[in-house]
Amino acid sequence: MPTPSLILVPARFKTGKLYTPVATTSGGVVLGASGDFNVTRATTATRVNASGLIESVASGIPRLDYFASGGVVGCPALLVEPAATNLALHSRDLTNAVWSGTTVTTAKNAVGADGTASGATRITATAASGTVLQALSHASQSRVFSAYIRRVSGTGAIQLTTNGGTNWDTVTITSGYTQVASVARTVASGTVGIRLAVSGDVIEVDFTQGEVGPVATSPMATTTGQVTRNADVINLSGAVSGCIGQTEGTMYLDFIFRRPRVDVAGLCAISSLNAQNRLSFWNNSSFNTVAVSFAANNASVFNTSVGTLTEGTRYKLAIGYKTGNSAIFLNGVQVGSTRTDAFTFSTSLVAIFLGTYETGTATITNTGINAFTLYTTRLTNTELAALTA
Repeated sequence: MPTPSLILVPARFKTGKLYTPVATTSGGVVLGASGDFNVTRATTATRVNASGLIESVASGIPRLDYFASGGVVGCPALLVEPAATNLALHSRDLTNAVWSGTTVTTAKNAVGADGTASGATRITATAASGTVLQALSHASQSRVFSAYIRRVSGTGAIQLTTNGGTNWDTVTITSGYTQVASVARTVASGTVGIRLAVSGDVIEVDFTQGEVGPVATSPMATTTGQVTRNADVINLSGAVSGCIGQTEGTMYLDFIFRRPRVDVAGLCAISSLNAQNRLSFWNNSSFNTVAVSFAANNASVFNTSVGTLTEGTRYKLAIGYKTGNSAIFLNGVQVGSTRTDAFTFSTSLVAIFLGTYETGTATITNTGINAFTLYTTRLTNTELAALTA
């Protein structure tokens, strides 16, 4: 297997930077600091740490999230998310007056999902179909309601609503905190909440969240007002062009598949800072798919779906590209046949984007990145199969 020109395995960082362990041009020049990714997010945000607890990180700090990698200590993934706003107030205190309880008792005396004593709310059903609800006011749009919930006792159904109880969605919970979510539905000024189907059942609830869009994102704690988290913007340009194959090469991404908040969002890309010359992986919310999009000299070379993927599952995707000889592999298996499309980049590929498209200004995706790698040669199909296995 040839030596990669660039390897990113998220581990070391500082404010505004994500360090790249290897960034070497095809001419053998080691880039050093100019090979490190820039990170921008102008707000605090949360992640799941190595102890499995939610914690806040400062603005501009990349989020190494252990849930995004499956919760394996020592193996975090880079969490990349779009901007989002939590519309639900007092998100950690369901005893507050903004929440209305019916045939339940609520007490803010539970250890929170962040490990804080009395950080979460215990809810006990005093009759069947006990509810805790909050009315949200906004224009008609797709919205999802989520919460971190764990079961204390009982076996009855636990359900969430995002439209005032017109629909109740049963969620699966365990004895440990898990973020669960309703089905996204288009509503205007709808009420969100939780229902316990069986009298006597007890649950603990933390980090409730009402968001616009089809998927729940990382927690944004609120009190008296809504809270917004800015997007994670991660990119690198300039001298890194020497790490990108300009006539042939390979791009590899190890990622956790999650549906994006919009129909189409980029996973990663190399480009000439525009759509005229670029190679990108992107995902589609409506169809749970990922595709490879390739353009050169302002013309599409090909746009190929790699198939329907499973939410929350880890995948390894790579493309080896060379004029008249390009191939895509997913988890060790070739997608379609080897491509014979001819192409020539009219300008150099000078930039890398993680979590978005080829210009860095398009919609941010919703994913966990375990590794990103470039080669300045087109790996053989045998090597691509081994790399993605």
